Amino acid sequence: MPALLPALRRASAAALLLTAGAAAPAYAPDSAPCERHLKPAHTYHAHRQTFTTDDAGRPAEALARKLVDRSAPRTACQSTVGEWGGRGDWNGGHLIAASFDGVGLRYNLVPMRGRQINQGLMKRVEDGARACLEGDGAVTDYRVRLRYPGRTALVPDQIRISLSASRTLEFALPNRELTAKELRTRQEEIAKAFQEFCGNGIGRQQMIRRNVVGSLHARP
Repeated sequence: MPALLPALRRASAAALLLTAGAAAPAYAPDSAPCERHLKPAHTYHAHRQTFTTDDAGRPAEALARKLVDRSAPRTACQSTVGEWGGRGDWNGGHLIAASFDGVGLRYNLVPMRGRQINQGLMKRVEDGARACLEGDGAVTDYRVRLRYPGRTALVPDQIRISLSASRTLEFALPNRELTAKELRTRQEEIAKAFQEFCGNGIGRQQMIRRNVVGSLHARP
């Protein structure tokens, strides 16, 4: 019997490692082609984040349990996805930003309006979340959900962003061309919301225990 103990210990340790590996998504990204449709109703893992497709194989949801301020490489797939938006100002926009370690693979990319949404209002939300990471701050359960206007559409008409907190902030960001006044007003609204969310006027624990929800409405 004593001779069996080392073997049993090794078997137990191996089982624990396998269980831990199954419980936490791997850091290395799952591979995926840069194509319009991926595996339907499938979950991909990358950089300890999870990405889910709908039953048509389009990106449907992205989740980072803990947001990190770390850059991931850019890829050629961004340009390809941006072209699917058609004529006009379109980008292949990240659901979880590359600056938050979001991968440049199809399951994390959808066509988004360029300067005003992907590089504009959505970036404002991301910059606000990044400000909350300063010092000992934390942002958890950063989730992006997509809605499409039809089964064949590749461009989502709504993007909802939420992150863990103790109160709720809501943003309704239209994914269309905005007037200069509209754009400025929305930029100021986002900046003010996050200043209250992570500003110097409130305590650190209050800053990191709030809930932010963003809704982006797209009109191709």
